[in-house]
Amino acid sequence: MEKIKEFPVLCRFLPVIASVVTGAGFCYFLDFQTSNPFSVIFLFLLCPLYRKALQITYDRKLTLASVTCGFLFMMFLWLRKMTFYCYAEYEEQKLLKTVSMTIGFFLFFTALTAVLYDIIRNADLNAPPPELTRKKKHLIFWGTAGLMFLCWFPYFLYLYPGDVTADSISELNQAEGNEALSNHHPLAHTFMIKLFFDLGNFLFHDENMALATYSICQAVLLAMAFSYLILTMYEFGIRKRWTVLIFLYYACLSYHACYSFTMWKDIWFAGIMTAFAVTLWRIFVRYETSGRQKPDISLFENLMFYLMGTGVCLFRSNGLYAYLFFLLFFAWYHIRKKHFRPLITAVTALIVALIIKIPVYNALHVTPPDTIESLSIPAQHIAGALYDGAELSPEQNELLSHIVDVSRIPETYVSEISDPIKNLVRETDNQEYLEEHKLEFLKFWIDFGLAYPASYLKAQISQTYGYFYPDVQYWVYPGEFRNDNFIFHKNCLVPESVGTFLDDLRNMYTKVPYLGMFWSIGFMTWILVFMTGAVFVKKSKKFLLIYLPAVGVLLTLMIATPVFSEFRYAYCIFTGVPLFCVIPFLNTEILKQPVKALPVTEKNPETDT
Repeated sequence: MEKIKEFPVLCRFLPVIASVVTGAGFCYFLDFQTSNPFSVIFLFLLCPLYRKALQITYDRKLTLASVTCGFLFMMFLWLRKMTFYCYAEYEEQKLLKTVSMTIGFFLFFTALTAVLYDIIRNADLNAPPPELTRKKKHLIFWGTAGLMFLCWFPYFLYLYPGDVTADSISELNQAEGNEALSNHHPLAHTFMIKLFFDLGNFLFHDENMALATYSICQAVLLAMAFSYLILTMYEFGIRKRWTVLIFLYYACLSYHACYSFTMWKDIWFAGIMTAFAVTLWRIFVRYETSGRQKPDISLFENLMFYLMGTGVCLFRSNGLYAYLFFLLFFAWYHIRKKHFRPLITAVTALIVALIIKIPVYNALHVTPPDTIESLSIPAQHIAGALYDGAELSPEQNELLSHIVDVSRIPETYVSEISDPIKNLVRETDNQEYLEEHKLEFLKFWIDFGLAYPASYLKAQISQTYGYFYPDVQYWVYPGEFRNDNFIFHKNCLVPESVGTFLDDLRNMYTKVPYLGMFWSIGFMTWILVFMTGAVFVKKSKKFLLIYLPAVGVLLTLMIATPVFSEFRYAYCIFTGVPLFCVIPFLNTEILKQPVKALPVTEKNPETDT
């Protein structure tokens, strides 16, 4: 980039050429006609952006971050467009449209992120922190948690005694001994349900009140996880307006309110993931500000790191894999620094989780998830290829026919949800054969993919695009209430008009421009990617480790999600985004300055005796 600046004539024409290519790409992407006058607007808006990008002083970090973001954002849009839109009317223009979108989007997002990274390179959000007494810390923590709960409380009255879905009622029946224990849903969450539901029954001898007790306890714990972040921001001197803004993000967005009163494992997992990330942030800031090569971590932070790390592994099945992904890089960093105490804590959390998940669950005769549940994506690949007309060899047909009715696959296949194919496999009820012949099926899946790569790619994107493409709207709030084997029931405690208003309020994101982005999994993924680049540009590399658990969750969803855009599966990204946006802008040098003392009230010598 710096070499290009040596040629003034080239610098003058490059922005124009890039604007033309990018403008054409956007027109094709938005399905503009060639006569649409709005296409000219792109030229006027894009030229200044590219000129600004050429004027930036680039270093290795900024270049790498902007090029990586440019490539990823281009792929997120290109994959969705190229897979689901064909150009039957102008078939001969396919190559032109593909090239325009690919090159144009890459140039646009690379230039845009480079300009933004250059703007924020020296931006900070914190000032010298005040001295905080234990009493004031408790006041901030419990005060913000209490205010959040009060903001959510109208939805508790509206949803009273809480939302219970098919997944929830299965766990509740297991908790109360009506069904055999299964780890299809994490058993750790089932035990939490039993703890709080039984507590409510013990206190009130009423199942509606027992369910309400669970809902309130879950909401309080979720509010505490968010309050933990706000207290940490206050301790680090983040300016109050930003702290208030993040408080409002948690307190006012309706999905935090509704989810806090919904019996789902995803809510617990999101709170644990947020607290885990905040603890990591506190630990790494301590590394920066202690001035020692091997700083001591406080007992509280060690305990939180251990407990939340164990929780990440136990409260969602993919949490274990996300934690392993994080631990790989965490171990690499600490081994290089020869700092082993945090690593020992992290490994201990993993070992304890594995002991609980394997020997303890086996001793309790916990049924593991069936084999096909973990093969959502491979099953969709094979089914998608057969749906597109792929042909099986006699050997492949023989192998597949042992576990599924092959003739029914094309009519059963749904490109965005794997449940129909999984249920078709369950109808045959021969997953033992699949378990016993894993290697043969792995070879079949690979060989079939090599023969039909386009169908595999289409099936992969169809099953996952909601996690990386922003303009997707899918259901967010549960639309059912189950009470199988129980006598609790829905009992809305607000007038019908208020209930209608609250329901309209929580669904307003489908009607109001810009607001929907706060409900978009894909958009939150873009923020996560961009802020990871910002941390790389502004901070030392160790801060990247804070983002890895969330990245690990996204990667596991891309590998094994049963639904193309399930909001609750990615809820931990939504709860973590405020932290991810703040981390790059904390100036740790300011934290090294002497702490500002609390103001002291002067005594009046005339009245003081």
